[in-house]
Amino acid sequence: MVLWLVVSLSATAAPAPSIDSLLTALAREPPQSIVFTEFRSSALLEGELIVSGTLEYAAPGKLSRIVTQPYEERTDIDGDEVRITRADRPDRRFSLRRAPELRGLLTSFSAILGGGRAALEREFELSLATAEAGWQLTLIPRSKRARTSIGSIRVRGADDTPACIAIGGKGGESTALLLGATAGPDAAAQRTKQCGVLP
Repeated sequence: MVLWLVVSLSATAAPAPSIDSLLTALAREPPQSIVFTEFRSSALLEGELIVSGTLEYAAPGKLSRIVTQPYEERTDIDGDEVRITRADRPDRRFSLRRAPELRGLLTSFSAILGGGRAALEREFELSLATAEAGWQLTLIPRSKRARTSIGSIRVRGADDTPACIAIGGKGGESTALLLGATAGPDAAAQRTKQCGVLP
């Protein structure tokens, strides 16, 4: 089943959604999947890394990130365990507690798909902005350690379609996932359109 987080918003005179109504509309039963393009910037990288593939949400606490371009790699998150599989390297296993960015992605994904405001608010402070261009749900980690590592998570939707998850990190690190978009010659322009911060 395609991960299609449909928000019941009219394109004309519909009232702005509340956090509760937005989360209720976003809720979906697993399993779900969606193609993505990810842009990652880091001081450890020479330039920006762009990869694409599929996100698979199998059940609460279970998320897979399957990269198909420009290399093949599979990251499976199951509860607190992370496993990274790549044909040319030995498998890596570690605790999710060592990967705050993955933890933030899993927590936000699971809670949003489950329509769970309570679960989100245990981990994040929430705020919602709306504009003619769409809506933007911002998640600020409550944990000081998590704030140091990932800063914030923005889930941006245009019209009735969630389009981007942007994760800010320390030292200029950042990750932007374009949902439903595959890498191509216009990927950078598509990122600007889907991930731009609402005024």
